[in-house]
Amino acid sequence: MPLRLCLGLSTIAGLIIAFCNTLITGFWFSLWAAILLCVLPGIGVCLGNIIRKFIMPDAVYGSTGDVIQARLFWAVMPQLIGWFIGLMSAIGLLGIQV
Repeated sequence: MPLRLCLGLSTIAGLIIAFCNTLITGFWFSLWAAILLCVLPGIGVCLGNIIRKFIMPDAVYGSTGDVIQARLFWAVMPQLIGWFIGLMSAIGLLGIQV
């Protein structure tokens, strides 16, 4: 479930950035920006999920708060880091200065 959620949010964020950013003008540049801003962060999310499955611990011990915090971290954070790296690479390829 978290992977599909991250991919969906990544696509929505990419489309919002591509069509609401005033630095992106023209049909072809907007189309190219929409493709890059949807695909590269999506690839980052998928790579983050692969890394998460590889390095995630099998069990976490501690108090209830620590266990909940660790489970939330491992459910979302690697994909979020991959999304951010993909987004920054897409923005770099487009030449947009934030």
